[in-house]
Order: sequence, then structure tokens, then C-alpha cells
Amino acid sequence: MDGREWFYDNDDELPPGTGDEAPAGALAAQWMSVDRVYCLDWRHFTDAHWDGLDRIYRALPGWRADLPDAARWFAGEEGGDPYLWASVEPPGLQVAGGLTAGVWWDWDVRFRRAVAVAGLPRAVPG
Repeated sequence: MDGREWFYDNDDELPPGTGDEAPAGALAAQWMSVDRVYCLDWRHFTDAHWDGLDRIYRALPGWRADLPDAARWFAGEEGGDPYLWASVEPPGLQVAGGLTAGVWWDWDVRFRRAVAVAGLPRAVPG
């Protein structure tokens, strides 16, 4: 990768000031909606890459091992509690849900680092 971002957001609901720095104080506790696409390049995924993605899922905070048919974290569904889900889509891995800015920042940073360490194929959006 050449340093350009390999993800994009489908909405504008991120709190102001949410970026590369960990949110603190009131901003960290602010509830937010997430709808992000990580541009993983499915065309170049091997069985080893899929296994690596599964290991990443399981290592992330809030993993729901009790929901084996879907990639979900935290509460597993909408209802006022933090929740995230992931879906393999043509442009990449869509991750959506609702949670606090602090929890999202931690989850997102861990996910992006783990993908880089695992060497999963990525693409830069259009």
C-alpha cells in the first residue's frame, strides 16, 4: 500500500474530532453510528487469508462466539446496547453498528493493525 486509506465511511455520523487520535472525555462516551467499508481485495484472498480474517474477528473486543453464523461483536443486534456486525460485500468488508466513539476507535485501530500484520490483500477505494 502507498499510504492512502483503504477504507471509507458510508455515512457522516462520526462525531466531530474523531480521527487518528483516541477520543477522550465526553467525546469518547458519545454514541455514534458506524457504516464503514474496509476495501479488502476478495479477488486475491486465499484460504489462508480467510482463516486469517476469522482469527482477526475472534481477537477483536466484543467478539460474539455464541453467534457462529455471523460476524458480530458486543450485543449482536440493535437495541440500545453497543453492537457491530460485518458482512462480505463486493467492495469490501462492511462493518456497521452503534457504539461509543471510544469503543469504536479502539476496535477500528485494532482491526486495521491486525489486517496489516496478517498481510490481507487490500485495495484503495475508487
